[in-house]
Amino acid sequence: MGYTLDSLVSQNTNKDRFEVVVGDDGSSDETAQVVEAYRDSLNIKYTFQEDKGYRPASARNKAIRLAEGAICLFVDSSVILHPDCIDEHIRFHKSHVSPVSAIGYVYGFDHNEESEDLLMRLVDVKNPLASVKNLSKHKIFHDIREVHYDKYNDVLENLRAPWYYFWTCHLSIAARDLAVVGLFDEGYDGRWGVEDNDLGFRLHRHGVKICLLRRAKSIHYPHGKNKPARQREGFANCQYFNRKFNTLETRTFLDIYLDAAKSLVDLHEICARAATYEVIS
Repeated sequence: MGYTLDSLVSQNTNKDRFEVVVGDDGSSDETAQVVEAYRDSLNIKYTFQEDKGYRPASARNKAIRLAEGAICLFVDSSVILHPDCIDEHIRFHKSHVSPVSAIGYVYGFDHNEESEDLLMRLVDVKNPLASVKNLSKHKIFHDIREVHYDKYNDVLENLRAPWYYFWTCHLSIAARDLAVVGLFDEGYDGRWGVEDNDLGFRLHRHGVKICLLRRAKSIHYPHGKNKPARQREGFANCQYFNRKFNTLETRTFLDIYLDAAKSLVDLHEICARAATYEVIS
C-alpha cells in the first residue's frame, strides 16, 4: 500500500484538490500505522472493519460514505498511479455533461507469472513516470483488456456489456451516480470477484456511460494471488450476479466465466451472435 500512497503524493494535482480514503478490510498488518505516516503529505482518512473474511464491497462502501469529493476514484492497494492520473480523471469528468465513469489503463495487470521478474526490473516504484514508459514498450505488460480496447477502437460505451471491463483496480465514478444506484452490493462479501461488474451493470442500466480513459495510466504491482481459489469464488459470485439480473448478457457472462478467468473472452461478440440466433429462430 505504501507504493500506492507514494504515487498519490507524487500526483501533479494540487493536494488540496483531492482526499485519500483508505478502506481497510480487516487487515492484520500495520496499515493504520502506514496511513498515519502520510498525514503530513496527504489529506488522508482511514476506515477499518473487523476481519470477517474477504469483504471488499462493504469495505469500499464504508470508504465511500466517508469521502467528501464529487468524484470517487477507486485504486487497489497494489496499483501505482502515473503522476498525471488524477488530473486526467478530473478533466474527463469535467468534459462530460451526461453521467460517465472512467476505466483507467493498467499496465502489468494479471501478467504471466513467468514474466514477473522482468516486470519488477522494469518498475521503479519511486518513479511511476519512467516505469510506465518502460512497460509501454513491452506488449506482454499492456492492460490485459487491450486486445478488446483495440478491437472496439477504445469505444466501450456502445457495447452491450461495458460492465464486463468495469474492474475497481482503477476507475472513477461521480459520487452522485454511486448514490443513485446504491453503492456496492454487500451480498458479494465473503468471496472474491464480480461485485465491481455488478456495480458497473447497475450504472450502465441507469444510463451512466462506461468509458475507457487511456490517458489515466497506472501499474499493477505484483503481489501473491491464489488464482484457483479466486476462480471458484468468482464463479459463485457470478451465479449470484446472474440470479439477480438474468439477462442474455449475465447468462453469457456466467457461461464464459471460467474460460474468461484464464484468457479474456469477448462477451460482446458472443452475445451478438446469441441475439442474432434468437431473432432468426
